[in-house]
Amino acid sequence: MRPQTASHEDRIMIFIRIGLGAVFLFSSAGKIADPRAFMDIVAHYRLLPPSLVWATAVFLPWIEALCGLALVFGRFEKGAALLVSVMMVGFIAVTVFNGYRGLDVACGCFSVTARKPSNIALNSLRDLFILAAGLWVLFYTHRPRPQKAC
Repeated sequence: MRPQTASHEDRIMIFIRIGLGAVFLFSSAGKIADPRAFMDIVAHYRLLPPSLVWATAVFLPWIEALCGLALVFGRFEKGAALLVSVMMVGFIAVTVFNGYRGLDVACGCFSVTARKPSNIALNSLRDLFILAAGLWVLFYTHRPRPQKAC
């Protein structure tokens, strides 16, 4: 019996899963390295009390990093994809809500520079693509190809 090779769909799935994991690893790196700067960004959103700002700034980047590692290495990828998708829904909601309130807050997605202006429409569109990738990983099911008779 020949070993089964990955189908085209499986290869696309692996590419999306690893790419999504890399995005979250990259996103978390600066926040982990400089939690105080990320705390300033979280505080600028004006949504959380100070105690939760600190907790969010400290723990969220590590959750992002762990999800990124799980996705890159293909371990617990469904759980990681669920967490990533939930985070993306939250990020989109917060970005749109702050836009509605007229606040132009640096998103803190890939930089911990609090003074960097934000583009709400562009950030939301990017986040929708990341959400779509997370949902793809979450709901994708490997379909084994039928075995050929020898």
